[in-house]
Amino acid sequence: MVSYDTPQVASEKVQYIKKRGLGGGMWWETSGDKPTNTPESLIKLVAQGLGGYGGKNLMQESNTLDYPQSKYDNLRQGMPT
Repeated sequence: MVSYDTPQVASEKVQYIKKRGLGGGMWWETSGDKPTNTPESLIKLVAQGLGGYGGKNLMQESNTLDYPQSKYDNLRQGMPT
């Protein structure tokens, strides 16, 4: 099963997170999102809704996963950008 959120659903999820005092949101896979310079970007909507975009009030961490034995090049190489 594959499902997708809409901008309205993303905004509702932000309200749910804030109302319950949760620590934030996350994405499993982001390649289907719209560019962040468009109003349809789900990541931008959630980031702005939770405290700002561009690092303001948001934790930004580098990927620290390490799978040197993986059969997949991208995992073995540390998910290079």
